[in-house]
Amino acid sequence: MRNKLNLRLLPCLGALLICAATAVLNPSRAQTVKDDKTPIRPIIPDADRDDDSRVFLEHANELISKADIDYQILVGDVQFRRSAMFMYCDSAHFYDQTGSFDAFGNVRMEQGDTLFIYADELNYNDSIQLAVLYADEGKKVRLINRNVTLTTDVFNYDMAIDLGYYDVGGQLTDDKNRLTSLEGEYNPTSKEAIFRHDVHLTSHSQADTMEIFSDDLYYNTDTHIAILTTESKVINADGIIYTTNGIYNTKTTASELYDRSLVVASNGNTLTGDTLYYNRNEGWGQAFGNIEICDTTNKMIMHGQYGFYNELTDSALVTGKARAIEYPQGDSLYIHGDTIRSFNVVIMPDTTTSIINKSSLNESFSSTEQTDSIAVTDSIPTPDSITPFDSIVAPVDSTLPIAPVDSIVAPVDSTLPIAPVDSIAADLKQMPDSVAAPASIEKTEPALPDTVRYIIAAPQVKFFRTDIQGLCDSMTFVSKDTTIYMNFKPIIWSDNRQVTGDVIQIHLNDSTVDRVKVPTNAFLAEKIEDGYFNQLSGKEMITQFVDGHLRHLDMNGNVLAITFPEEEDSTINKVASIESSFLAADFHNNAIEKMKLWSETNATVTPLYLAKKSILFLQAFKWFEVLRPYNPDDIFTFPDNLIKLFDEARQAEGVMIPKRRRPVDSATKSEENSDPTAE
Repeated sequence: MRNKLNLRLLPCLGALLICAATAVLNPSRAQTVKDDKTPIRPIIPDADRDDDSRVFLEHANELISKADIDYQILVGDVQFRRSAMFMYCDSAHFYDQTGSFDAFGNVRMEQGDTLFIYADELNYNDSIQLAVLYADEGKKVRLINRNVTLTTDVFNYDMAIDLGYYDVGGQLTDDKNRLTSLEGEYNPTSKEAIFRHDVHLTSHSQADTMEIFSDDLYYNTDTHIAILTTESKVINADGIIYTTNGIYNTKTTASELYDRSLVVASNGNTLTGDTLYYNRNEGWGQAFGNIEICDTTNKMIMHGQYGFYNELTDSALVTGKARAIEYPQGDSLYIHGDTIRSFNVVIMPDTTTSIINKSSLNESFSSTEQTDSIAVTDSIPTPDSITPFDSIVAPVDSTLPIAPVDSIVAPVDSTLPIAPVDSIAADLKQMPDSVAAPASIEKTEPALPDTVRYIIAAPQVKFFRTDIQGLCDSMTFVSKDTTIYMNFKPIIWSDNRQVTGDVIQIHLNDSTVDRVKVPTNAFLAEKIEDGYFNQLSGKEMITQFVDGHLRHLDMNGNVLAITFPEEEDSTINKVASIESSFLAADFHNNAIEKMKLWSETNATVTPLYLAKKSILFLQAFKWFEVLRPYNPDDIFTFPDNLIKLFDEARQAEGVMIPKRRRPVDSATKSEENSDPTAE
């Protein structure tokens, strides 16, 4: 029975041997019948390894293939390559027909020794060369490109154009800054990045408090330059920049700002213009086109077509239809000049007094050129066309001891055409905090330096206030004595009176006029009615004002007067000619209350019907009503014949005549043929 059973098994054993032999000779067939879960070491197919248009499987420890799926399962040290990009993972599903794959665990992409991307999962579509990388909960996808690190939850990397991007929020950091946004793009080759929605840029440096807030920002990680194309704000300890179109260098803090940008300094002063160039570290800014400089400390606004502001020295310059508006507690004062400067002078204690004349003052403006409409291109007056101060200058009769300034310097290494910068702050930094006294002498506190504010306008100056108006060719305001100094054919008007002289000094008290002094060749004219003017001339005149109205007048030396006394019914029928040495008069309700003349006095009274026209006017009388500004816009009009008078006054005093390109408008043209000396 046993022998029969063995004979029956022989055919079965033979069949098994044949199958085993077949498996050895034909391994591919063996694979189809083998258990699906049995690992097989993959065989890398022969191919052109230099082909950049396909994905290559470079290595895997194990391959698992199932009959019911269209991908290979790769396990253990999986490596793919496409061109110069290598991709690594713990396991993957590889679609060898399309070249796409899904990678899992310790995902890493490497290109050369500069680009690395780390994630927990990678989906790669080779038809569009797009890699989408994911991070597990609590972790981030990381891109590292030399000193740049980008982190996000989901990162898309387009290998065809070398561009990575995210739309779920992310952060990019380099050696200078950190940027966060809801959406972002980064090109590792060009180092260019674009961020959108809730963009926030901050500096790594603890010494730098710079922050940028925007909704759309371009940034280069190599140059550290940010380009702002939407409403943006740049904040730091030195101030704030508001712009909708600008370029900001976060490394040098230099910026180019367009489309009416605004710079706010730490002291509250502001600079606005169609185009701005601003350097935060060096503390200067310049503006082109409809500029505005607002000095909140000194309550003054400056307008023009070009402006320069130095926040370190708190100085400013405006030209091109320049206008300064001083708005203290009371009425606003509107000042126009071809060029207006505002700066501080440090007065050192125990120094010798410097009396600086008006000739040197106006020579500092002698080469200034302006125009009514200044383009941002080639017609902007540059600092080369504006002679800087060789020394800080004060008006005539000023006895203020001031610290001289050796030179006016421009910001170091600046390539922008900028206006001069004052250099007074450096002197203050070098001053000792205290002075040690000898042991035998009682120690006393050293005297501190004082700071005086100067505002200088020249040439072609006009100003307007509701209570007083004036014009001249050079005007200086000194804060220490709150006095306005007017030089070269100065004229002022108040109520129905006109005052002229070689120089006019206006003293302000709480922003109101309380005293006017004319040191030489004083002349006062008061219009009674058409053709009739009270007139008074002398060597020196001093007037006192109360609440903006003339209260007292003193005329000293060679006094000449022509008056038209009023009758009780307010009519005039006679003219009085007076000569004296001194005159004093009190006024009430805009009329003479009492008058005193002393020393030798001569007077002649003539009825009007017997008076010749020659005795109705003093020889020096001229009425300049046509030049008087009646509103803030009138300060820009200057007839040619008035400018000729200015130049003649400068020439008579040996002062260089400045080059002028004055503003021209319809009002000016209508006056060009009129005689400003006419009644």
